[in-house]
Amino acid sequence: MMDATAVRQFIEARTIPALDPDTGETVAWVTYRADRSCHVRFTDGSEDVGRYGFEDHFYWTQYGSFRGGARNRFYLVDLGEGRAQAYHEDGRRAYIQIAGDLAE
Repeated sequence: MMDATAVRQFIEARTIPALDPDTGETVAWVTYRADRSCHVRFTDGSEDVGRYGFEDHFYWTQYGSFRGGARNRFYLVDLGEGRAQAYHEDGRRAYIQIAGDLAE
């Protein structure tokens, strides 16, 4: 599990491609802005905006409608080569994330 500093460095102020953990296909791009706002753009063209933050080694997101608008906490496991598997707080797999470029 990545520690709090590594999690911050991996996502904060970056745009991260999100991959389906089963297929490896890109399903979305998530921009985590320095002001703690986030924006998700899915491959089908839909988008949502929300907020994110950090708590210990977790980060959380809350969007207007994505995931029912609920606040979700995640932890990251380093997969090497700039890739990390995100897990929901309860251990369910979320997206594989690839270290992205600095957000605009």
